[in-house]
Amino acid sequence: MTARRAGTLAVALVAAGVLLAVLLVTWAASIGPSDVLRGNGFEKASPTVEPSGTATASGADQLAGSENPGDGKGMLHVLAIILNLATVALAVLLLVWLVRWLRTLRRVRRARVARTAAVEHAAFDVLQPSDAVARELLSDADAQRTVLTGGTPRNAIVECWHRFELAAAAAGVDRRPWETSSEHTLRILNLVEAAPASVSRLAGLYREARFSEHELTEADRTAALEALDEIHRTIGVRA
Repeated sequence: MTARRAGTLAVALVAAGVLLAVLLVTWAASIGPSDVLRGNGFEKASPTVEPSGTATASGADQLAGSENPGDGKGMLHVLAIILNLATVALAVLLLVWLVRWLRTLRRVRRARVARTAAVEHAAFDVLQPSDAVARELLSDADAQRTVLTGGTPRNAIVECWHRFELAAAAAGVDRRPWETSSEHTLRILNLVEAAPASVSRLAGLYREARFSEHELTEADRTAALEALDEIHRTIGVRA
């Protein structure tokens, strides 16, 4: 049985107990003390007639005359009042306990929700932005090397550099309106603490491939691959 079902069952039992107590009070108040005990009582004996013609009371009448029949009814009335008061007090105690229990349960649930939200928020903070970007860059490392080894050196270097920007966007770090492609990529590589020298070397090769008019050579491709490998080795992903 789960904690929620157990709590619901407890509330139902308490509510049933309170309802039963109220019903008992209503029943006791409705029947009155005179109907609690029923009986024929003493049968009144017929008077005996003395030979002289004078009627004398029987022993039952003499006993009735010596004791007040109202005393028994008064005692039953007092007992009924005590029973009613005890039942009402029990019902009040049950209601007070139920209210306190519900308040405690509500506080526990609120604290649990707050702890869960805090954990989720902390986890989000850890992954954003540096760790998330680093994970995306490393998961795309094979694709970056693939594009860098294929095609012409110029196109390969430009495509590899653009994949950095795509990985950052996948991690939720988009390019700012005032940033160029180079500035955005440099910012995210600095964010993941990649080796500055290798980042600067690859950035220079990208600018040369993007804006120069002379052909790039295989030596340039090799330099770009070395810089890329060093960037992958130095990206810091905090656990």
